[in-house]
Amino acid sequence: MPAAASSVPDPAPRSAVLPAAAPPDATPPDATPPDPVAIVWADPEGRPMRLVWAGRRWRVSDQPTVITEPVSWWRRLDPDARSLHLAPRTCTGWRFQATADDGRTCVLDVRDDGDPARWFVVKVYD
Repeated sequence: MPAAASSVPDPAPRSAVLPAAAPPDATPPDATPPDPVAIVWADPEGRPMRLVWAGRRWRVSDQPTVITEPVSWWRRLDPDARSLHLAPRTCTGWRFQATADDGRTCVLDVRDDGDPARWFVVKVYD
């Protein structure tokens, strides 16, 4: 038996916002990139300006943020890390937004390995 007609109108259809499908070459958020080596060009102060990574040319498209860590010798003086907030810090890398020639944009964490031009991409945020 068919249902009785209702005098209450149907609510307006809702639209769901679904996440966009990731491009086939996209790195999952907070992931280690497949090719970590990057060739980096920096300004005279050492801030990254552009790079070649994963077969693409990228430009730094915002203000880079320095990543710091306590200097390595501090752990001997403070083995329980109770005074870690007092430790001298050293620059260990940079976080910045990079934009490829094709328009793809992501945030990269990069670390220097002693060679001023060869850096490692340690995290990618798409």
